[in-house]
Amino acid sequence: MKKLIAAIMMIALLLSCAACNQKGEEVIEVVVPGTPSMATPTSTPVATPEPTPDVPAYVSPYTKKIADAYAKNSDTVGWFAISGTNIDYPVMYGDNWYYATHDLNKKKITSGSIYTHFNDAYYANFLSQTNINLKQNIVITGHNSRVSGTMFHQLHHIQEVNLGKTKCAYAKCTSAVLDPNVLPNFSTPEGRTWDISILGIDAQWEVWAMYEVDKKEPESTLYYNTWFPSDKKYYPENQKEIQDWIDKQVSRSQYDFNAEVGVSDQFLTIYTCGDNHDSSTAQSRLYFFLKQVNPAPTVATATNQ
Repeated sequence: MKKLIAAIMMIALLLSCAACNQKGEEVIEVVVPGTPSMATPTSTPVATPEPTPDVPAYVSPYTKKIADAYAKNSDTVGWFAISGTNIDYPVMYGDNWYYATHDLNKKKITSGSIYTHFNDAYYANFLSQTNINLKQNIVITGHNSRVSGTMFHQLHHIQEVNLGKTKCAYAKCTSAVLDPNVLPNFSTPEGRTWDISILGIDAQWEVWAMYEVDKKEPESTLYYNTWFPSDKKYYPENQKEIQDWIDKQVSRSQYDFNAEVGVSDQFLTIYTCGDNHDSSTAQSRLYFFLKQVNPAPTVATATNQ
């Protein structure tokens, strides 16, 4: 009898709950201990990103060398050295190609100095007259002293070893063998990145094109490559012409650097005479084209589009 009463009460309770649900009244869910909960899962904590370490500012390795050279001669405007070679010289500036025939001490000498065509004052004066910043392409040059193997002669060794050669093209060169383990290797970032201080820019520069021309090359190539403004020999007048200049050098390069080069880069053109075309009328030159990579450059480029 008790079981029958309990069953009737249970049926009545179920019918009551169903009626409440149909009327839209609240239904309370009873969670039985031991069954999965429908509660909102705990969110996964978000890791705090670690701060990016500051990149140390570039410091020129030539500060003392430049200071010492400047103390001897205020025409000193920089320093240029390449690891693995004997190229390690102050960079000079003087009017009318003075340092093509004079050394740091202003002594007349056939080998001259490593020097630049123009100084800051010249670049600033030209910029004040036009919208072109010629300092966007600084030029450094020096003699190819073949017999002594000094000045810029070993630029040829860098060229030749990266073209797979084991001997210098100049027959009388005292370097019997070119060592690829010593000379800069363009296939590595270290080999194609050089520390150079010039005209107040202390930086690392990356080579992005290199080639040698022979004595049949027209004189206009020298003016074109170096943005030589005297008597309007050549300089780019807008960014399109700068891009054309970049494309020209890349197309002529003897080595595929596969570097990204843009019209807003700071350029440095280095050149010397060729090795086997040394007559008085020869226009043979070896050119290296570099861009500033560390610290990042800030240059005023041509504004005409």
